[in-house]
Amino acid sequence: MQPTSLEELAWIHDCELLELTYRAPGSGPRVIELTINCPLDLGFAPWKGKQLVLTAVDVFVSEHVTFATANPESIDAIRAGVSDAFRERIATAISAGVRFPDLAVTVVFHSGSSLELICRQLMVRVVSRSAAS
Repeated sequence: MQPTSLEELAWIHDCELLELTYRAPGSGPRVIELTINCPLDLGFAPWKGKQLVLTAVDVFVSEHVTFATANPESIDAIRAGVSDAFRERIATAISAGVRFPDLAVTVVFHSGSSLELICRQLMVRVVSRSAAS
């Protein structure tokens, strides 16, 4: 697994979501993993036609809204920042002195679903060639 940036993740679009997992081990950081298949025309050579696992490491807060209207589910975009409504929901914690990392990310899906999160780091791992390649 390697660190990745929001600039690299901007290439992620039209990628099929295979699995979304939240892990909260008792003694380690919470993580959210998205396993995706990237299309052959992705535009970013290292990930073109590959299956990836995108990992948000040390997740402090997240919100996943699901609309089960698309099958298969696919990613429309990964963007920096979270919505104003999300920020409003964590405002009480911030005013009480809770410090959050600066890395805020929104994953938008073609179905209208979304995943907003604040985490310490984003990582990526190339698993294999995708089944679509």
